[in-house]
Amino acid sequence: MKFLLFGTAMLAATTLSARAADMAVAEPPTEAPITEVSGIYDWNGFYVGGNVGYGWTDGDFSAGGASSDPSLDGWLAGLHAGYNYQSGNWVGGVEADIKHDFNDQRFGVAGTPYEAQTEWGGSVRARAGYAFDRTLLYATGGWAFTNAEVTNRTTGDDDSKTLHGWTIGAGVEHAITDNMTGRLEYRYTDYQDKRINGVKTDLDSNAVMMGVSWKF
Repeated sequence: MKFLLFGTAMLAATTLSARAADMAVAEPPTEAPITEVSGIYDWNGFYVGGNVGYGWTDGDFSAGGASSDPSLDGWLAGLHAGYNYQSGNWVGGVEADIKHDFNDQRFGVAGTPYEAQTEWGGSVRARAGYAFDRTLLYATGGWAFTNAEVTNRTTGDDDSKTLHGWTIGAGVEHAITDNMTGRLEYRYTDYQDKRINGVKTDLDSNAVMMGVSWKF
């Protein structure tokens, strides 16, 4: 009887010792690595900025049954402001800009020498595009205006009027930082014809602009 009790105690001690050894060498379960997903750039919000570029302006001036079609090409610089609204990858919004043109051209109509220039102008446009994360491809279009001046170089008389019209274009914009974006844009603009200083004036232009914006 004593031998049986002793054997049972030894068996139990051996079993407990083995289980304790298994528990001592058991390793804690490893956790699956966490994969971080980069965020998508948010185009929503107001922005302001500046732009510079070059414009090719074609003029059609006529008086007294004669006409002349000089080009008023030159640099331009301006400011813009707008608002973007994003839904998924689609981005829409509205933008306004104002610019100063550095152009002037001399020409003659019916024997009279003239000089013409567009000093300043601007537009109010809708924008719509598709965003590839930090890069936005967009189209734009709306109302445009410019102030045109025509001077009679013989008499020195000058006159200026605001011409209204429409503009359409496209561009690409990229987010350089979370708040700063850079853009490259092309626009075609067609203005109404109007008589200025006795000369019927008709203008249209092509412009390429580069700009930067600060988004709030």
